[in-house]
Amino acid sequence: MKLKKDNILDWIKIMVFVTFILVTPVLIIKKTMKAKIQHVNQIESLFGNIYFEGKVVNLNYIKHSGMPSAAIMCIKMDTSNVDSFYHFDKNTALKIGNGKAALPIGSYDKSTDDTLFKKTVYVIINKHGNHKMLFISKDNDTLVEPLYYTSVDIKEMDLIICDTCQ
Repeated sequence: MKLKKDNILDWIKIMVFVTFILVTPVLIIKKTMKAKIQHVNQIESLFGNIYFEGKVVNLNYIKHSGMPSAAIMCIKMDTSNVDSFYHFDKNTALKIGNGKAALPIGSYDKSTDDTLFKKTVYVIINKHGNHKMLFISKDNDTLVEPLYYTSVDIKEMDLIICDTCQ
């Protein structure tokens, strides 16, 4: 009788384990998709109507713990539909003021050293409400990205880095 009880317990353990293995990825994907939808909705509600374009005057790699972790483009705006704007939270950030914009462009990665971001000389953000970021290099190469304004790997005080750019 004890042998059958042990077999049943083993089967229950196996079924719980298999259920965990099958359900966990689905829950993770669902949570990730929910976070992405919230991020898109946040961008639309906070930044959806902000348009600006201008010359990139500096690309700053932000260092935390002694290692580059993120990058912020400093843009001298040629045109914008807002004079000033400031937002920072754990997901998104943007600072506009005094004819300049501090545009976080994401986490630093060694591979970004040779990408278009480093060669970008001009940006057009959300022209005609298209929810796109257009990066133009000195060689006239272009990169189009969806609006993201990521604040990943930056601290709120990092946004002042563009205040002194000419």
